[in-house]
This record gives sequence, structure tokens and C-alpha cells, in this order.
Amino acid sequence: MTPQRRISDADYTRLLTVRTGLRQFERWSAERAAAFGMTASQHQLMLAVRGHPDPQGPTIGQAADYLLIRHHSAVELVDRTEKAGLIMRTRDTADQRAIRLRLAPKGAEALEALSGAHLEELGRLTALFESLIGTLAIG
Repeated sequence: MTPQRRISDADYTRLLTVRTGLRQFERWSAERAAAFGMTASQHQLMLAVRGHPDPQGPTIGQAADYLLIRHHSAVELVDRTEKAGLIMRTRDTADQRAIRLRLAPKGAEALEALSGAHLEELGRLTALFESLIGTLAIG
């Protein structure tokens, strides 16, 4: 067993800075989603749909995995997001039993606008993390 190094005051400050930066980004993101009339969870679901590598879209189970939620919670989220006109369900072309999720035109438009703003904000957050990298002493 390797001896654990002592955690310094500076280490705690860096950890606080990272956690605070992540929480600020999450809050900022939720506020942007609300400005488009959706919840942060709906925004994340739409990102899971658009970012999924299969052009048919993810299944509800795959979306649940992306969102780190249970399948039944994902079904409820999909129901609300579909009702809002942001996504739609389609049948898998190869397996008619499987349901795939796709962005509705309204959802695609909103996600594109949100994603542009998010990429800019992530650029600012990346600069914060890069400034900390040189000071991290791991091990």
C-alpha cells in the first residue's frame, strides 16, 4: 500500500474552485434552458438525442443511461418533452419493437441556439480548469 500524501490547504482551494465552477455552469445552463421554455433535464435529453451516434436516435434506455436516470424516469421525461413538441418517438427501421428518439424541428432549433451559447461558456470554464492544471499535484 502506498502512503497517501497529505492534502494541503491549496489542494482544498483547488477542489473548491473546480466544484464551484461546475455548479456555476450547471446553474447557468439551467437558466439558459428556462429562457427557451424547457427544463435542464429536457435540454440534457435533447442533447442525448442529438449527440447519439446512431442517426436513428437513441432508445429510451440509452437516453436514460446518458442522463444517469432510471428507465421509468426517462419515459416520464420523454413524455413531457414530446408533449412540449421538442422530440418525437419513431420506430426503429430494423427492429419495429424498438422506439427511437428524434428531435422535432422546434427542438432542433432550440438545441442549436442553446449549444452555441454552451460552447462559448465551456470555453470560459476550460480556461479556469487549464489555469489549475499546472498546480495539481496528483499522487
